[in-house]
Amino acid sequence: MSNQAVVSEGSSPCCGRSISVLRPQGPRRRPRVLQCGCFVVLMLLPGCAAETLFQSNFDPTPINQPPAHAQNVGTADVDGPAGSVMVVMAPVGASGKWVRISRPNPQAPVAGLKGNLSAFRGDGKYTFSTILFMPSGSGLATIQFEPLGQSAGTLTNFLHIDFMQDNTLRIDDNDSTKFGSVSRDQAFIVQVTLTISASSATAHIVLAGATASGTADYTVIPAFLPMARQFGAVREWMGFPWTGSFDATDIVVTHPTD
Repeated sequence: MSNQAVVSEGSSPCCGRSISVLRPQGPRRRPRVLQCGCFVVLMLLPGCAAETLFQSNFDPTPINQPPAHAQNVGTADVDGPAGSVMVVMAPVGASGKWVRISRPNPQAPVAGLKGNLSAFRGDGKYTFSTILFMPSGSGLATIQFEPLGQSAGTLTNFLHIDFMQDNTLRIDDNDSTKFGSVSRDQAFIVQVTLTISASSATAHIVLAGATASGTADYTVIPAFLPMARQFGAVREWMGFPWTGSFDATDIVVTHPTD
């Protein structure tokens, strides 16, 4: 398989109602609700039993405080100066608490939240999902997948996805992989399914919610396969030269148990 994204675009019929986003196994908690005029959830309920390896929705953390190290499942590390990664109230049209990742000026250090999986499971299938909110005018935001055991300040990764200023997505800094469309000033869902083996690692990426749409299939660069086979963390962050902020909640990683 080539190292390219295969894109399948589509539109979602308007539903004009609230959507409760349900999650797989993990500590019991209330659903996250998104208010939307055009929202179809295409994923989030796997068809098989799954072990939750990371789960965070930030509700236990006071507003205007950094996320706690201990999360619902797994742990979280903050990368960046004081105040750059903080728990906030939900943006417009959503509920609960979110984490805001901010970079106020081009000279500021990078800022991000690194979620560490609770256990190493090696080769297999993993499903990552999160809800994002990107305000108008804010710079590029990134989700990336990292090997086990890196420090919070180490940005080495085997796969990363950029949410571009033109509201498309780009994989591994390769403009030929651009796909999809996301919505500014509205919450939307991102799901990435990683399938990792001794011979290859692939990612299936899906967008949904509000007017966000698009899917892509991508093969991890072969040189990065050893890192992929050590998958142990996911990071949401903003770096040079981008400025602004974005919000995230309901960050979940699962691994099937059957």
